[in-house]
Amino acid sequence: MSNRFVYWVGGDYDVIEGVKHYIPSIVYEGVAGHIPCRNGDSPGSLPYYWGTTEKECQEACDEANERMGYTRDFALGVVASSMIAHKDLVI
Repeated sequence: MSNRFVYWVGGDYDVIEGVKHYIPSIVYEGVAGHIPCRNGDSPGSLPYYWGTTEKECQEACDEANERMGYTRDFALGVVASSMIAHKDLVI
């Protein structure tokens, strides 16, 4: 298992006063699934909101990945490797 990860939009959002606030997810290379950045379940903890549209959140994810030295193509590869890892899950 690799410990490399990227940020990606996993589809999670909260609606606050009628506006969607998108939450980025962490996707590990070769590991099935994603982890929404919800900052724990502690009372009063808030998730990370990286945009009010999916596009804004993905652009913020792309920028964060680039700061870590990862291109969008690399991030897509990590997300694909996570999807492929799902085939080995037993449900």
